[in-house]
Amino acid sequence: MESYRTEEEQIDALKTWWQENGKSTVLIIVVTLAAVFGWRGWQDHQQSQAGDASAMFDQLLAADAAVQKNGQVTVTAETLAETIKSAYGSLSYGQFAALYKAKYAVLKGDNAAAAEELKWVIDQGPEAAVKSQAEMRLAQVYFAQTEYDQALDLIKGLESTGFGPDALELKGDILLKQGDSDAALAAYRQARKTLAAQQNPSQHPMLEMKINDLSTTIQGAQS
Repeated sequence: MESYRTEEEQIDALKTWWQENGKSTVLIIVVTLAAVFGWRGWQDHQQSQAGDASAMFDQLLAADAAVQKNGQVTVTAETLAETIKSAYGSLSYGQFAALYKAKYAVLKGDNAAAAEELKWVIDQGPEAAVKSQAEMRLAQVYFAQTEYDQALDLIKGLESTGFGPDALELKGDILLKQGDSDAALAAYRQARKTLAAQQNPSQHPMLEMKINDLSTTIQGAQS
């Protein structure tokens, strides 16, 4: 009889606990399961988005090949770039698409639009290589707009990156425009030194010509 009463007490205790805690326990289980399946659903959604973006980006690359061949921006390329940026702006594909939009804006002579696209890419907090590429292009756009101080501010952060030779050569171009020939020549020479360290001089065929021409000009002025 004592054993029965003990079991009965245990059952009563379980009933009491369930009344007090059962609903909250079920809620915790439901929330936990929802979180697990929600996370999996989100991952599936992200993978699906990445796949769709990748397929559309391949189309953009094909359209851009025609732009490079003809030197003219096509409606197809512009539309694809805008669609990818709008639909997949949170992915790297959206950032790459914005870089293409900036490229097409420059080809059409709209430097202001190009600058906005490049600023947008930078604001997304992209990977270091993408950020440097966007900053380098933005510095070039600023140079075209004669916004020399803004270009030089960007160049400071690019000199130690893979875009160092480009940045230093552009720095020389800006300083030359500002009338500081000696500083421009120093920047060109630093660009050549950095380029030699990267062992890729073929990307800057005009650099040596700039150095030689400016050296001759400075020597002539001093004689």
